[in-house]
Amino acid sequence: MEELETQAVSRLEDDFVGHLWPPFTQMQGLKPVIMDHAEGAVVYDTEGNAYIDAFASLWTVNVGHGREEIYDAIKAQMDKLAIYHIFGIANEPTIKLAAKVASLMPGDLNHVFFTLGGGESVETAVKMARQYHRNRGNGTKYMVLFRDRSYHGTTMTSTSAQGLPVNRNKFEPLLPGFIKLGAPYCYRCAWNKTYGDDCRMECAKVVEQEIAFYGPENVGTMLGETMIGTGGVIPPPPEYWPMVCETCKAHDVLVINDEVITGFGRSGTWFGFQQFGSDPDLITLAKGLSSGYLPLGAVGAKDAVYEAFLGGPGEAFMSGATYNGHPLCSAAGLANLEIVEREHLVERCAEVGPYMQEGLKTLLEHPIVGDVRGVGLVAGIEYVQDKETREWFPPAVGAAAKVRDEAFRRGVFVRLLGGGNCHAVAPPFIITKEQIDTVVNVLDESISTVEKALGF
Repeated sequence: MEELETQAVSRLEDDFVGHLWPPFTQMQGLKPVIMDHAEGAVVYDTEGNAYIDAFASLWTVNVGHGREEIYDAIKAQMDKLAIYHIFGIANEPTIKLAAKVASLMPGDLNHVFFTLGGGESVETAVKMARQYHRNRGNGTKYMVLFRDRSYHGTTMTSTSAQGLPVNRNKFEPLLPGFIKLGAPYCYRCAWNKTYGDDCRMECAKVVEQEIAFYGPENVGTMLGETMIGTGGVIPPPPEYWPMVCETCKAHDVLVINDEVITGFGRSGTWFGFQQFGSDPDLITLAKGLSSGYLPLGAVGAKDAVYEAFLGGPGEAFMSGATYNGHPLCSAAGLANLEIVEREHLVERCAEVGPYMQEGLKTLLEHPIVGDVRGVGLVAGIEYVQDKETREWFPPAVGAAAKVRDEAFRRGVFVRLLGGGNCHAVAPPFIITKEQIDTVVNVLDESISTVEKALGF
């Protein structure tokens, strides 16, 4: 029996390398790792190795792996109505999920347009913003402001708003009308200022400057992750979003907060923009909406945006896809949010998050750890070869990648990001303090191993 299982795993590995083409993966020389099952905050591969999922399967599995309630909800809906489109009609779980999400969003963010993921949500929100201006007679307001180090997905629209060259350059020429701004990245300020010293919030004031340069009659949208995620986990200064929103409101520029990572609790509030003082017109959602049990995303819209699409057939929002509002996905989303509420997991992020942040900050004792930053249950660790100059390692050295690989061998999965110079730690909300201690200790050991190999 064991021999047959070994043969089956071997065939899977051969088919993985021979046929499967995964995203963001160099297949040349890849050693196959195949995940087999999971429970809580731990995943297991086909060789029986256990890993603490310290990245929640790409910032996604907020409620943890193996939640029977979500399986049961999907099965119950499948027995009733497995699939039907929502073009002008709807189904029960999708209506209920829209109402639930609207009840969680503050203020007059009362309207929910469903998608199948974060990139599609960003694509939809930008299209929504453009048609909003056109419906109101301002069709020239097509330009979109975005930031350096931003990541919004891989559709052509979200790639055009991509602030990481490694994810952008291979697809040029991209869409016109996208304007890049400096990021609110205090550790590497684009204006060479120090927050709390000579900083004058130039990162926020540049929004006003660029609107003036391109003309408020042409700039229609400000797109930004509430907290930059894939670019390196970069929380903005507290003044940033209030200043940006005030500027945008004065010039009739819609603010889109990308909440794909921070939405549904990770930062310690239901939505990150509540914590960082933003007042968005549209928000993009995914990941934590269903904890990834089925593909699901959404765009939340204020009343004023939604009302611009009311009227005749010409005013209707002319975008959508076959699987938007899929009943099974919506059933998964409802069950997931019920768990988050019942188990007070947003409050848990606020309570356990500081414990994780404090533990990870001990890694600053290492000579190659330049910065540790984050909020709630999301943190970024940035690696440098010189703490004084904050100079990154050359790409050929790959220090951060080496630490990631050492941690993986020791049973902890963290994600390489920030252009290859950072790790993110973003575990399921149900992770225990003991598991957080293990993550910190494993990273400590892994960094020490890499430092020794590099001669530090």
